[in-house]
Amino acid sequence: MRRDRCAYLFAAALALAAPGAAAQDAAVPEPPRVAAPGPVDPTAPMPPGHPPIDGAPQGGNGGDPHGAIQRANVAESFANEATELPPGVLVVRVVNARGEPIPEVRVRVGSMREGEPAGAQEVRTGPDGTARVEGLEVRDGVAYRLSTEHEGARFGAPPFQLSRTAGQMVQIVRHEVTHSPRGILIWDARAEVRFKDDRAIVVVRAKIVNLTAMALGGATAQPMTFVPTDGLRFGIPTPHTAFVTEPSMADMRLTEDNGAALFRGSVPPTTGEPLEVVFQYQVKLTGGDVDFDMAMPLQVVSASVITEAPPGLTLSVAGMPAAQQQEGDGQRVLMTGIERRPDDPPIASLRVHLGGIPRAAGPARTVAAAVAALMTLATLAYAFVKRRGTYAKRSRAVATAERERVLAEMAELARLHREGEVGPVTYERRRRELALWLASILRELEAPSVGPA
Repeated sequence: MRRDRCAYLFAAALALAAPGAAAQDAAVPEPPRVAAPGPVDPTAPMPPGHPPIDGAPQGGNGGDPHGAIQRANVAESFANEATELPPGVLVVRVVNARGEPIPEVRVRVGSMREGEPAGAQEVRTGPDGTARVEGLEVRDGVAYRLSTEHEGARFGAPPFQLSRTAGQMVQIVRHEVTHSPRGILIWDARAEVRFKDDRAIVVVRAKIVNLTAMALGGATAQPMTFVPTDGLRFGIPTPHTAFVTEPSMADMRLTEDNGAALFRGSVPPTTGEPLEVVFQYQVKLTGGDVDFDMAMPLQVVSASVITEAPPGLTLSVAGMPAAQQQEGDGQRVLMTGIERRPDDPPIASLRVHLGGIPRAAGPARTVAAAVAALMTLATLAYAFVKRRGTYAKRSRAVATAERERVLAEMAELARLHREGEVGPVTYERRRRELALWLASILRELEAPSVGPA
């Protein structure tokens, strides 16, 4: 069922990205299925009436080749150990999306020592698109990351550590750049609401996809990196407090700007996991009802809202079906969502109405605390499972950078607790979660399988 749904959304997303997609509302009959999808599986069978993948006639569309999804073969950036090179030496190659070398490109060779910047140097590629760097430091705790810039976008290879027995071969793929949002979509927009004392805490997660490496019908796909000229603005209700965002290794930054979460950076062609934007803010409550209107800067394929629900609380979202109740261990949450088809209207914003909110002093508010913990722990559990499957693939530099982010979040949590922005119950719960997260990273760093590859 999940493969069918991912394939359907994949075709719908491409249709949305094409010009002329028009409009009328359609709701998903089963809101619990709106969980954010993972990487699209283009080999999954299509529902009837939708185009096949790569020209294969599936789903009863008669095998019309004009409805096929064409996918470009996009080169990938990498950093691999090279036994043919001596220790302390690396060769970097800059290519375009087709894998063709790009000459006369400046490449920045940045270094980190124990998680802190340790200087950088620049080299320029020759006629064959390659450059050689020698005399690099080879020791534990020193990591390198190579990158190049082009028309406002930064392109880089994964960070790595140099081996004591071999050099490193690095490839950076530099795409052409577009400032047009055509083919750029929010694959999944999700808002999670929980309560603490007299505040609603809203977490927004938006997965952005760049479908320029794919095309419908007989069109030719042209992979391009999207760089929004003025950024992408995700609306935030006013007034709000305590805006925070997660750190990211990608070429992106998210800041608060005049009633919006402003995304700046680049979105490369999507070949695996979408680029995820996550931010959080708080809204002060006085009991009764509250409305949030969160504008979306791009067309949205799938959207959902979930809230913990003390007795009497109701949830409704404009354009979405009635919220469904989920219960477990005596706790209650409400959720609803939609998936947009090519002929549906755009999802311009998530307009959320919460009714029957208990006053902060009332006993009903405390019933939701366990649900918040379950929602947070479920997110962490997913992250732990995902990391366990990638331990052997992550470099020590990436794991070390993640360790530093967790330590920074611990320090920020302690500061907010001292200043009274975070209560004692939330502080202890989040501190335990971060301690578990940190312990998993430390185990990963101690594992012998973690290396430079």
